[in-house]
Amino acid sequence: MSKIDIPPPVNLRLESMLDMARMLVSWSQRDRPASMLYFEHGGKHYYGTLISNHGYYDKYGLPLWVHIVGDGPPKGNYLAYRSRPKESVEFVSSLADSEPMTAYLPIIRLAEPLEVLNLK
Repeated sequence: MSKIDIPPPVNLRLESMLDMARMLVSWSQRDRPASMLYFEHGGKHYYGTLISNHGYYDKYGLPLWVHIVGDGPPKGNYLAYRSRPKESVEFVSSLADSEPMTAYLPIIRLAEPLEVLNLK
């Protein structure tokens, strides 16, 4: 199968890393554990994930590239999301000092962007 046989996913750009964390944490509670993909392209730092929105009208699903464009590369291997006492996100290097009530999203660094993405 070649790249031209695979249609690109629909781009869904979120406003912030906090929005990305919220979406990944809420999505992972329904389907499977979530992880975040990271790559640099054209001087921009992309953080995102591919999600399929099942049952989209008469289709089997609507593929979404949910992402943000960040300020720089990740400063750790995980994104720690806390909803209490105040909602926050931060990069952490390991889970050695993991805290309760914190969701840890692994960051997967790609060597290059996925071929099917339509980056703008």
